[in-house]
Amino acid sequence: MKKVSVIIPVYNVEKYIRRCLTSILKQTYSELEVIIVDDCGQDSSMRIVEEIASQSDRIKIVYSEKNVGLGAARDKGIKEATGEYIAFIDSDDYVKEDFVEKYIEAAEREKADVIVGGYLRVTEKGQKEYLPDTYDLTYPWVNVSAWTKIYRKDFLQKYSLDFKGIRRYEDEGFTYRILLKNPCVVIIPYAGYYYWLNQESITKSKKRDRGDIYCEYEKNTRNLIKACQCDKQKMELLEYCIASALTANLLYNGKGVGKERMERFYKGYSETLGMLNKNIENNRLIALKYLKNEPFKRRYAMWLVMRLKKLKLDKILFIIDSII
Repeated sequence: MKKVSVIIPVYNVEKYIRRCLTSILKQTYSELEVIIVDDCGQDSSMRIVEEIASQSDRIKIVYSEKNVGLGAARDKGIKEATGEYIAFIDSDDYVKEDFVEKYIEAAEREKADVIVGGYLRVTEKGQKEYLPDTYDLTYPWVNVSAWTKIYRKDFLQKYSLDFKGIRRYEDEGFTYRILLKNPCVVIIPYAGYYYWLNQESITKSKKRDRGDIYCEYEKNTRNLIKACQCDKQKMELLEYCIASALTANLLYNGKGVGKERMERFYKGYSETLGMLNKNIENNRLIALKYLKNEPFKRRYAMWLVMRLKKLKLDKILFIIDSII
């Protein structure tokens, strides 16, 4: 059996970490190492981890001196991994008992570098399953979450692929850089990952100013654009994905920041799109008939903003978003 390293950064998840670790230790696939990266939270998460680790020799704890964020914590985990495959699980989420087994079966059968599956979106009100279309090769591009995938470690090492220490929205750049290296990707019709949507965290997020998060994201996007090179066929898809993500981020994190700040944000947003493609609004994939695996709200927002951009009216939409 091929060894799998499961990397879990831990930060202020005392309510959920026991559920997460229990689901991993119950896996039907036994050749596992669980790498916990302490990201220096303020609650009792690590005491719970240490208690569980004292009863299992499969758990390894990597301690940190300070909080570094999810991307950098995962990078620490990658360096410590000794498995032939790597999986990332967020510490407030959990998985089905056959999660690892299903992925590794597909990886070994197809000699895959990246295995991609679906997930279940879970709230206090219930859950909804999202299964991928196994024939849609754009799925890994529009569903960038690292936790819906398992990776062959030697492929990541060959191209020095990691999260670049990015604190937020780290999955997008990681995924695009991987896909541009032409890996063997296998999409499986399976959803074994429970993505927990914490309504309390969402409510708190809506009440605070998120403008600085957008600025950080835009900076990371510019660095990604400078680093990415690919053939014409992939460039169209990459440009769409980056522009769509940037647009969605500004609409979300720019909400309520006020007209004056939004005007500054919009200027930077336009410059970043120009770095990507000065005529991005003409990208063929913007039409709603494409990329059906992208969440509809995001796909529609991209379509609307780019339609308005052609009319030089898109700034108005962002200004309205900033004052409501």
